[in-house]
Amino acid sequence: MFEKSCEVINKIDTQLSVNPDDSTLNSEDFPTLINYCPLVNNDTKHKCNNYEALVSSAFITLLVRFISSNDDEHLDRDKFAEYAILWLCYQLNQKTVNRIDNLNDYYNTYIKGIEKYSNKLEDVETYNSCKDIINKKQYLMNMDINKMSRLYEALKILCDMYTECNIKKQNYTGCSKDAQDFVKEFQKLNDDFSIIGNNSYREILSSLSTNYNNFKSDCAKNCSSCNNLPTLSPIKTPQSFEHASSSSSIISTLIPVLLAFGIPIFLGIAYKYSLFGFDKRFHRQYLRERLKKIKKKMTSYV
Repeated sequence: MFEKSCEVINKIDTQLSVNPDDSTLNSEDFPTLINYCPLVNNDTKHKCNNYEALVSSAFITLLVRFISSNDDEHLDRDKFAEYAILWLCYQLNQKTVNRIDNLNDYYNTYIKGIEKYSNKLEDVETYNSCKDIINKKQYLMNMDINKMSRLYEALKILCDMYTECNIKKQNYTGCSKDAQDFVKEFQKLNDDFSIIGNNSYREILSSLSTNYNNFKSDCAKNCSSCNNLPTLSPIKTPQSFEHASSSSSIISTLIPVLLAFGIPIFLGIAYKYSLFGFDKRFHRQYLRERLKKIKKKMTSYV
């Protein structure tokens, strides 16, 4: 299923080659992606007036194509809808001017806004199925676009790995490097509490982990360069972050206590030595060396 998802996403990406900040965008340049643009000219022609509307149409097209090519895989539709929403967030995040920050507002304006034309669409039944899938994933519309974009970037690396392996097979010499790039991005997400602390983000990260492990066990068999790929670390839990924070707090508390007890003891020893008439210069040097050692030991506890 993941492999099929990647095929649909890659095809859409190829067709949606556009500058997000281009104010002169003409939707007629994207004939395969405008079937879900608003209707104009007495409802005889589809036209998107801006990048946001075009991306909305491409998003619905993405879902429709997947549904059309996977009639019997209803369980996979929900998972693909997640990937499609990641794709949507990434595309919206490419804008640098008048960037969309609220995905829910975007959904209501553009994606839901096309419903009034639904009875005049070519494939109403498929569109309605698509709408039902989106409604089931409505909670994702409240997610942070930036975080969803980061998850998509990891997904895209993995998609490219599947695609390259299927096309090049034994000639896929970049497999090891691509796997390292994916593991690196995955680890950044896994180390981010704002990702791990959210069940929806964490679930998507878990899906990426599963699909990467499937790649290692299945797709990699067709490519000798894909042997001995790096292993992903287990997905963290919110509790693991709390434990790390607690440990850090304990250490931070202990250091002042150790200093409070250690320095007086050291000064007491130093005073004891001074009573035996040590040379003052040697005594000062001795004090400096001992103090350095104490600081070094204290630092090692951090």
